[in-house]
Amino acid sequence: MTEGGIEKRRIKRSIKWVLYFIFFYSHFFDLSLKIFRRIRKKHSCIILLYHRIVDDHSEYLNKGPVVHHHIKHFRKEIAYLKKNYQILSMDEVAHCIKSGIGFKRPSMAISFDDGYLDNYTLAYPVLKKYGVPASIYLTTGLIGTLERTWPDEIELAIMETKKDEFKLQTLFGDKEVQIKTKEGKEEANIKTAEALKNRPDDERWELVEEINAILTENKNYENRKKSRMMLNWDEVKKMAANGITIGSHSHTHPILTRMLLQKAKEEILNSKKIIEENLGIQVKHFAYPNGREEDFSEELRDYCREIGFESVESVIYGVNDPSRGNGNTFALKRIGATSPVWMLAGELVRLFWKNRIKKGFQRTQQTQRTQ
Repeated sequence: MTEGGIEKRRIKRSIKWVLYFIFFYSHFFDLSLKIFRRIRKKHSCIILLYHRIVDDHSEYLNKGPVVHHHIKHFRKEIAYLKKNYQILSMDEVAHCIKSGIGFKRPSMAISFDDGYLDNYTLAYPVLKKYGVPASIYLTTGLIGTLERTWPDEIELAIMETKKDEFKLQTLFGDKEVQIKTKEGKEEANIKTAEALKNRPDDERWELVEEINAILTENKNYENRKKSRMMLNWDEVKKMAANGITIGSHSHTHPILTRMLLQKAKEEILNSKKIIEENLGIQVKHFAYPNGREEDFSEELRDYCREIGFESVESVIYGVNDPSRGNGNTFALKRIGATSPVWMLAGELVRLFWKNRIKKGFQRTQQTQRTQ
């Protein structure tokens, strides 16, 4: 993209943010949703995606609100969503879509990927206070351990290193990656994770270990490695008994299409079995790691059906409309939660109206073709 194109895009985004702010605090979005509910009998559903919930004491390299979402924003968002939307469990979402009956109101489901400890310490009390259901998709190999996902391993190494730069020929050639400042570390963290996503699973872990060897030579890193980042089974059980649906997110968080098909199936099945053994419940919902279209396959969707899942969630951006999905719950879309609340409110209303307009346009075209 040219410099002019980038600048034009930046201005357009800034105008959108100003409008969202004005519309939110003038209650225009509330009115818009009331009108929307009246003119439609059947509605669609948005599944919101979170990962970590952080506070002022959390240490992390910021990847944006989808990955690191501040509790002060989360509290306001849940209050807003509770007031303006029908918030459903994943069981309810899957039932409405599968049956084709649709949703009686603009609907929302809340989900968390990976199984971070802060989902229990920070998010769960807010969800419980407002009586809001949610789903947490667990990477079972990490639950109750001191282990981390491979992106979190990279984050810790970059965050705690005393070095100002590093080289990794395999990923970046001869270029030195600058990590002297916090901004440099955040950029390097995102860049390194993106570069590793498309590597075969075994090779990715080898490179993670290589990065650790290059960067980690201090006591603080070793101490941080001993701190628990993920949930344990007692915490999972408490949430499962109080309105939180527990789903599967694989066993070790690989990108499933970057490994042998049989190994990918084992990742899915082992995760499902481990949760069921620990909780004594049927696990019905699966969210595949990374979540892009290329990170999953039809063979794996068929396998999920075969072993008893009722839905598969991606991170493909969009709404879930029963009238257009033919009852398919194995390719559900999610949108990453943004903040602050006025920004999230604007994006949600925009998506619902966009889906409505698109649907109306398609119906008009269909009518014209039959005349």
